[in-house]
Amino acid sequence: MSRSLIWRLWVLLVTAAAAAWAWASSPGSELDKTAFTWAARGFINPPLFVSGTGSEEAPWKVGFMSATAKPDGRQAPVIVSLGDDLAGMFQTAPPAPIDVAVIFANFYRLGARKAATAAVFAWEAPDPIGLVAMERALGAFPSLVMAAPLSRGVISSPLPAPFRRASLPLTAVRGDTSRLPSVNRIPLPGVILGGENALAGFSTLESEPVTEAPPLLARWQDRVVLAFSLLTVLERFNFPLDEIEISLGSHIKLSPTGPIIPLDPTGRLAMPVTPVAAYKEISAEALIDGGDELFPKAAPDPVILRDDRSSSEPATQAFSASLSSLIAAMASNEAYSQAHEYPRLPEDWEKGLLASTVLILMAISSLGGFRQNICLLSLCGVILAAQLSGVGIASRWLPGIPLLAATLAAFCVTSIFKKPAAILPPPTAGSPPDEIESAPDGRKNRDSLLSSR
Repeated sequence: MSRSLIWRLWVLLVTAAAAAWAWASSPGSELDKTAFTWAARGFINPPLFVSGTGSEEAPWKVGFMSATAKPDGRQAPVIVSLGDDLAGMFQTAPPAPIDVAVIFANFYRLGARKAATAAVFAWEAPDPIGLVAMERALGAFPSLVMAAPLSRGVISSPLPAPFRRASLPLTAVRGDTSRLPSVNRIPLPGVILGGENALAGFSTLESEPVTEAPPLLARWQDRVVLAFSLLTVLERFNFPLDEIEISLGSHIKLSPTGPIIPLDPTGRLAMPVTPVAAYKEISAEALIDGGDELFPKAAPDPVILRDDRSSSEPATQAFSASLSSLIAAMASNEAYSQAHEYPRLPEDWEKGLLASTVLILMAISSLGGFRQNICLLSLCGVILAAQLSGVGIASRWLPGIPLLAATLAAFCVTSIFKKPAAILPPPTAGSPPDEIESAPDGRKNRDSLLSSR
């Protein structure tokens, strides 16, 4: 067997081993996921979300943001509207603590077990008995979300317990957290935030301008506090805070399976909010004589008490007006498109593709030198182009990593172990003097050769 043939067999064995090893180990690996993510980004605008394992049974899937999706009106909350009370049903206007206690006692009577109040409760000289009744009514709910405005002042206040329970450490947020709105106090004295069963989110940020993009996050010293609307969606689905994925400038992922909310670098919602009416809107006065069917049984929870008084500040009125639409948009996963699959080729096809590539590499290795390197680089380009075309055109994930591994193995073998030179036949007796091999110093002496004969 000639040395050249042995050389080709070595290249065949090494490239085949590299291809087989990569084909068996790369699917589902971090390298495979990274390669697929980069390939998908060539055709889908970020942020995109990759799921699956890359195997034949569970191929890679890509979900992405869509600006054309519409919110699901069934995800809008039931709203109890706290208005001007023109009929005089309550003791005072605005309602006193005892009136609020009556409202929430009726919440519980009508079947609500998750409650939220977008109305802010603060009184200068509240009735102590009314406060006790209100605390008892609020404490009856297993889940309670409270709201309060936040601002930034010269003197910082400690983070209240309900806000701390509903907050995250700065280290849990990806991105530049210094761009988040900074707050350090509640501007209203004596705000009621509930007991140990309560979580609190901000209604408005007084230090921030009111824009069409509502803020969802704010920074209070070393913690990140959440907006009331975002916290309400978390409580609806019972999502734990430690499973939230926040990436500034990209998205908020409320759980490993969603919903996903687009986010700008400053912690504001990065999508337009389509107006959505409440699932059902009920006046606070109607609760007093309301029957058991007042709260729809199929409605999503929690039931929300909203401040709709005409005397409220403009920022509060804007917050109340957008509350139903904002919750519906986040809860219905409005901006997230259905994940699209990118399956692999059938196993026999992949094996045939790998075998063909190995044979091509064996043929290229016989060239040697510059031509061999050009052919190997060209083959890498063809593999990469086919991989990208498979994702963008055919929605297939080709075995590009095993093919590149085989090509790299061929390059290493041919670079480290040079191809053997061809063995020339010995000169015959009748060979002309000019064809006789030159001396080691590269010189020929025709006269000396002739005289020796």
